[in-house]
Amino acid sequence: MTAEYLQNLSAALRDYGVDKPVAVVDLDRLDANCSLAVSLAAQGLASRLVAKSLPCLPLLDHIRAKVPASGLMTFSEPMLSTLLDAEPDTDHLIGKPLPISSAARVLKKNPTAAERVQWLIDTAENLDAYLGLAQALNLRLRLSLEVDIGLHRGGLRPEDIPQIAQRIGSHPYATLAGVMGYEAHLAKLPHVLKSRAMRSSASAFQRAIVGLPNAGEGLCLNTGGSLTFQSYAAGSAANEVAFGSVLVKPTDFDHPTTAAFQPAAFIASPILKVIQGNALPGLDFLPRWKTDLAIFGGHFLGQPVFPDGFSYSSIFGRSSNQEVWTGPLDSSAIPGDIALLRPTQSEAVLNQFGPLLVLKGGQVVDEWQCLPN
Repeated sequence: MTAEYLQNLSAALRDYGVDKPVAVVDLDRLDANCSLAVSLAAQGLASRLVAKSLPCLPLLDHIRAKVPASGLMTFSEPMLSTLLDAEPDTDHLIGKPLPISSAARVLKKNPTAAERVQWLIDTAENLDAYLGLAQALNLRLRLSLEVDIGLHRGGLRPEDIPQIAQRIGSHPYATLAGVMGYEAHLAKLPHVLKSRAMRSSASAFQRAIVGLPNAGEGLCLNTGGSLTFQSYAAGSAANEVAFGSVLVKPTDFDHPTTAAFQPAAFIASPILKVIQGNALPGLDFLPRWKTDLAIFGGHFLGQPVFPDGFSYSSIFGRSSNQEVWTGPLDSSAIPGDIALLRPTQSEAVLNQFGPLLVLKGGQVVDEWQCLPN
């Protein structure tokens, strides 16, 4: 990502009339990332897009035209309800166990969610609640099991699977849909621990599959994430991998496994003030060879990348009102220029600012409405 690219992006946004904080996606970079993801994902494994990481229906549609997807992984009641209303055929695997009250509201509003959603079960108690809801609503629910394969953020143990699967299979209001094992820890462990953890994770997932009826044949066997999806081969225990953030590559996904992907999403905000040689508060008598600038808003989940050489001010601290960045004295920035940040994550960020600005060929070409969190 060159200084020239960032300069041109900032100029394009200023020309478009950006006058408040916005999120931006560059379709040229996104398209390159989509092609790369397709080439890296193993043939024979289905791909499921993570909706919370790409929280905009036109964005999802654009990606699905380039990355064939088995469905979406969805994480919240508002986003799920919106997507169920918008799309009649999409399969949703819930990415975290939703409170039973949330599931009840979704199913009462849209009973077809019973056929279109894989509700995630992580404990025997949670299973009891979902079976009770299914019976109360006279709906047959598709239930998938969250398995702890090493992340240790909850989920069933592999040895729990046979009993839980048997309970679902014998219940008149439930169908076993699959299992999901998330392993975000694998890409982040130090090398000395990684090999052992990878073997342990693969073994745990395999043991979970063995505990399913017919060894999981015909079920959704989901694992992976943006930092690991490319490590799975066809013929492994999983038949589906999930990813999303890597396609826009926020800074939390800068990793050796994603080195070939390009940052495609940005936060942009107008520069309100530029003060060269700005004195430090209380030390007005001392010269200072720095420039301070203040942007519209702030405290964003992002890292400054433009103007070049600027970073958060250690003097003024973080602010949600007009955040101050400090940089070189000879900066050419002026009020009205557009400051740029790379978001640290895409979930709960890309849909934080209203419509998502869409660039292609270096120009803003559209504004896309985002999904609720």
